[in-house]
Amino acid sequence: MVEAIFNDKDILIVTAKDIDNIKKQALASPRKRFRLCMHHSGDDRTQEMVIVFHKDTYMPPHRHPKGKSESYHIIEGSMSVFIFDNDGKVIDKIEMAPHKGRKPFIFRVSDSIWHMPVPTSEWLVYHETYTGPFVKEKDVEFPIWAPKEDEREQVKCFLAEISNKKTAKG
Repeated sequence: MVEAIFNDKDILIVTAKDIDNIKKQALASPRKRFRLCMHHSGDDRTQEMVIVFHKDTYMPPHRHPKGKSESYHIIEGSMSVFIFDNDGKVIDKIEMAPHKGRKPFIFRVSDSIWHMPVPTSEWLVYHETYTGPFVKEKDVEFPIWAPKEDEREQVKCFLAEISNKKTAKG
């Protein structure tokens, strides 16, 4: 099943109705997520997306090559962004929520650092920006120490384990 649509307009406006439609697409998706790619193609130098995760979404830890950056800006809902060392130990957990609260609402990673967004509300809607062009086979690396998306029981255990760990910062 397709989990993304690409923008074909030169001016794109995203409304609450668009978000509702993306949520419906996410619910129909086996991985419970969907994205509106605001850019025209994977070849664009700037990749911008509105991404919707249902609470049951699992995005495995991953990292990107040096020279690529990625940012998340919360629109609706909340998430934790876990940062890992090379052995899979949680070194930070960043609790995020929309602007106007006490939690951070923008996150940016500018190095090849293991990270993982985890929704902490029923719905998470965020704006992601990534340095393009994007070629999945080159631009996303998954670690051997984390479960794959289709390993449901291992994912459940992994998420429970990391959620209860103290980070290096506290």
